Amino acid sequence: MRNFNARFRLRDSDRHIRLIYTFFLFFMLVAFAFSFFWAHSMTELSPDRVAQHYLGSDATYGEPMSFRELSEITHFHLFTMPVLFLILIHVLYLTEAASRLKVFTTWAAFGGVFLDLLSPWLIRYVSAMFALTMLIGDVLMAVSFVILLLIPLYEMWIKQRPLMASGRPVEPSRSATLLTPEPPGPAPLP
Repeated sequence: MRNFNARFRLRDSDRHIRLIYTFFLFFMLVAFAFSFFWAHSMTELSPDRVAQHYLGSDATYGEPMSFRELSEITHFHLFTMPVLFLILIHVLYLTEAASRLKVFTTWAAFGGVFLDLLSPWLIRYVSAMFALTMLIGDVLMAVSFVILLLIPLYEMWIKQRPLMASGRPVEPSRSATLLTPEPPGPAPLP
């Protein structure tokens, strides 16, 4: 896999490339906002309501989620969540953010995904106390998402002076040097 942070930076990209990244980040913001709204409407983001969602409740006439229902939810989320965070993290690695922040965000995002995928199973088959684990995973993903959204947008549209225009000389590639004819030297003396 190519090391994305070796030469290319978001600040160096032209306006069209930055628009593509911005549209992607915008749609991810809409998706996360919709997910947050859905989760809040279903569980009010409280540990008790999260547990009731998976364990069923007499108050809501809900049945416990079956193995098949949990498998279907896990299957879908197992394919989508890691891929979305992989893309978002790659965008973060195209920025000049500190390496420690990049590493923290990577671990927090994938740690949150792991907890979010594992928690329904633990709630259903081990203990309702694991609803708190799910909420911790959600917080990790939310904090990561804010970082993954704001830093790239800041570097693309607010931070001034592109990196390549900072007066650093750009070295020509070896192939460009080989293809460039040498200028003629002085005429030989008779």
